[in-house]
Amino acid sequence: MISKYFLGASVLIANLLLFTSCLNSSDNNMEYPTDPQIYAISIASKTDTTNLLPGVVFTIDQVNGKLYNREPLPYGFHVDSAMLKLTGSTSLAFSMIELTLDPDSTYAWNASDSIAIPRLRKIKTTAPDGVTSKNYDFQLNIYQEDPYILIWEKIAGNYLGSSVESQTTIIYNNRFYTYYRSGEEIKADSTAISDTPKWGKVDLSGIPHTLRLSSFITSGNLIYALDAATGAVYQSPDGSDWSAVQTEYEVKALYGELPFADPGNILLAVTHDEKVKFARTNNGFSNIVLMNDLPDNMPITDFSAMKVESRTSYASKFIFLSGGNTSDNAFSNNIWILQEDGDVIKYISSKRPEEVNLKGSSLFFYDDKPYLIARSSDGKNILMYSDNYGVDWIKAEENQSLPADFTARTNTSVITDADNNIWIFGGISSSNTQLVDIWKGRLNKFALN
Repeated sequence: MISKYFLGASVLIANLLLFTSCLNSSDNNMEYPTDPQIYAISIASKTDTTNLLPGVVFTIDQVNGKLYNREPLPYGFHVDSAMLKLTGSTSLAFSMIELTLDPDSTYAWNASDSIAIPRLRKIKTTAPDGVTSKNYDFQLNIYQEDPYILIWEKIAGNYLGSSVESQTTIIYNNRFYTYYRSGEEIKADSTAISDTPKWGKVDLSGIPHTLRLSSFITSGNLIYALDAATGAVYQSPDGSDWSAVQTEYEVKALYGELPFADPGNILLAVTHDEKVKFARTNNGFSNIVLMNDLPDNMPITDFSAMKVESRTSYASKFIFLSGGNTSDNAFSNNIWILQEDGDVIKYISSKRPEEVNLKGSSLFFYDDKPYLIARSSDGKNILMYSDNYGVDWIKAEENQSLPADFTARTNTSVITDADNNIWIFGGISSSNTQLVDIWKGRLNKFALN
């Protein structure tokens, strides 16, 4: 069906009359703009009770003639009609605008009537010269599936060749390294990151069998860990060869790389004048700068640590800690939020639901949010996240729950990769046995994109 609004034709006739009158005026050189391009687009609807449409950011692809929103609207969003605003190069930007709607309906639009926006497919604009025109394909993207479903799959079971008493997994140089205690030895296996990982033995040298597995961190081009027996720091440039590092102070904890700092800048806890203090180091521990005292109830061993570097808020740069034991070997059932401010580490203790036990909990940063795997009062694992960078924690809904056949555990290693996958490695079951399996999860939104 082809229909034309009388007003569209009237605009064209008025422009022609104006053009003629201008020819008869004293300015015989007047020319109408020939640019038909759309430079801005916005939509709004009275039925948009959530007020999402005004915030939609449209991409205008002038080369290929496409108008679309890169970030889809939420799953289930729907409005029947909307007001459309098109902005051109001048205040009198278009002599005519034609819209094509499904199914096969084209009409001249008066730039003020509402539009059946779900049916809009094409926009044709004509410049004030009445001749030059441009065609655009229009697409209002809406998630057709729930983007916040976490899809889980078991990748492997019993992937380590030896008996395992405890383990930890890190990501380093685009590879996974699992270090594990087997009898009186520490062993390691490694694989490239893959949906079908192929694990191989790592030949270790220089590594003490007393290395604390929960202390492993990566920073710059090195892996670091603490010796539980001597308190010495050990480092490795390749995951295989290890050596002790000379330090000015006794290092009690490696909290991890400071966010938005140069590689190698690590937050520590050290002993100085019989006090445990925060400190920072760089250049391979050649220089340690003392900072303020640690609070008595902050953990220094067996905690989970997470670096937070927000993509949307530069001020949101933290290190989170959960669980672990203090210098007095007391259990810390808190979530700590640490932030560097000059030569001082500021800290607060985060709120958490009372039924959550943080012993053996695991923190990870995903989809620009802090996440936490912990145990609930019934012994099952609970997945939580925070929308306000750790001030409050929310129990994940059913669409993000862990799979039914996921064995409840503590002390698991959780890693996120560059492809927005969550990897869960091993852990200790409720019967105190070491699990040696791998799970992978991913938000549906990353597959849809």
